[in-house]
Amino acid sequence: MSEKDRKVNLSYTIWFNLLIGIYNLYIFLELNSVFHLMLGTLNIGVWVFFRHRLIPVRVWLKKVEQKQKRL
Repeated sequence: MSEKDRKVNLSYTIWFNLLIGIYNLYIFLELNSVFHLMLGTLNIGVWVFFRHRLIPVRVWLKKVEQKQKRL
């Protein structure tokens, strides 16, 4: 796996953690489950502390536009 692929996979993983964290907080509100509160907090914490490693959204949009122009 190349360094570029690793960076892209890391970005996907970080965004996935944010989405799962928000979902777990929603489940906490519905079920009053402290487990989901802790899990959601940890997932969002991963996003907070590793977001500096994310590929900027502008770079992704440019790549998508370039791929669409080629097709």
